[in-house]
Amino acid sequence: MNRNMWKGALLVCGEPGTGKSRWIREEAISMRSRLFRWNTRIDRSLREGREILHQQVRSKEPLVVWIEGADDLTQEAQAFLRRILETASSNVVCALEVREIWKMSPPILSRCTIVSMKSNKSFRQQQNVQKAVALQLLKQTQFPKLNSWKDIPAARINGYDPYDLIEQHILSGNIDKNGIEALRAIGSGSSPWIQLTLYLMRSEMGREGER
Repeated sequence: MNRNMWKGALLVCGEPGTGKSRWIREEAISMRSRLFRWNTRIDRSLREGREILHQQVRSKEPLVVWIEGADDLTQEAQAFLRRILETASSNVVCALEVREIWKMSPPILSRCTIVSMKSNKSFRQQQNVQKAVALQLLKQTQFPKLNSWKDIPAARINGYDPYDLIEQHILSGNIDKNGIEALRAIGSGSSPWIQLTLYLMRSEMGREGER
C-alpha cells in the first residue's frame, strides 16, 4: 500500500494467521521507526493503557504504536482511543490490529485507513502461492470488480465469494458511511450478499445525485 494514501491511523484487519502482526512489524522497519506494542485483549477497558498510550502517541521520534486487539475494546474504551488517535503527533503512526472490523465504532473507522489482510489462506500459504506464481507454476487469479449491483446475481451463479468482493469494494480504501453500515449489519448476522447489494445501490445513487 502506498503510504502517501494513508489517512490518519491504520486499521489492519483479518483473521488469525493472515499476517497482520508481521505486516505491522515490517512497516515499522521500513519506516525506520521504533515499535511500541500494547495488547488491549487483556486491557479491554484501557484502564492500564490510557496514560501510557497518551504519552507514546506524543513521541518526538518516529514511532509505530501497535494496538493489538482493538476490536475487543469496550465502547467506552473506544471513545478514549479515538481521542488518543486525535492527539498523535506527526511522527507517530497508530496501527490498530483487529479481527472483526464491524466491532469498531464509526468515529474510529472514519479516522483510519483500512489494511485488509482477510484471506482463506494462512500467511505461509500466501507466501507459497506467491513463490509459485513468480516461478510461473501457477497463474494469479483475481475476482473481477463489479460495475453495478445488477452484477450480483451473475457473481453468485459463478460461485464468487462475497467476502472477496466486499474486500474489493468496501475495504479497498477509506470506508464511507454506507460501508460502515454494511459491515456492522454483516457482523450482526445479515447476509453479506444483501449488504453488498445495498452498498453498491447506495453508492450508485450517491454518484447519480452528484451529477
